[in-house]
Amino acid sequence: MPKLKHILIVVAVILTFGIAWKFFKRVKDTEKLKLGSTSLKASKKLESFKDLADIFTSGFRMKGYIEVRNFSGKDYILNQLSLDCYSPKSQKLVAEQTNILPENIVLKNRQVTNIPLEYNVDLINSLSLFRESEVIPADATVWQIVSKPATYWKDINLKKLKVKLIGFIQAEGITLSVNEDYLLL
Repeated sequence: MPKLKHILIVVAVILTFGIAWKFFKRVKDTEKLKLGSTSLKASKKLESFKDLADIFTSGFRMKGYIEVRNFSGKDYILNQLSLDCYSPKSQKLVAEQTNILPENIVLKNRQVTNIPLEYNVDLINSLSLFRESEVIPADATVWQIVSKPATYWKDINLKKLKVKLIGFIQAEGITLSVNEDYLLL
């Protein structure tokens, strides 16, 4: 009977060390998953005043991707992705992610994986986003801008348009937080 207790204790200790070793390796591999660059652009180019007027009447769509770099020797399967667009200063929700990710996005070992992103920004949120980014003058209304384009076109600077991406990416228990400003050129 005492030998059985010793054997059970030894087995329990070995199992505990095995579980602890797997946990340690997972925590160590957390440092090997990194976020790369982000590319997010309006689906329709913002080149003319007509494009800007279209945005103020119907909103706009954004498409792009975010890179996840896997420097480890192990493949990871992406479990969850939640990245939302917020206004840069007040951090008001402007757009939620609209695309549904395909099943089983694999983050291959020692490779970069591009994860697609899509957003719809409605009329009200696009207006607040343009104001907070200081793209349009603070004292101007949308009606003034649309009805008198020549007056306001010189004051509109589309290169200032930016959003804040906030959220996380989760792959097999490893969570990467995202909190970055991004210019929509």
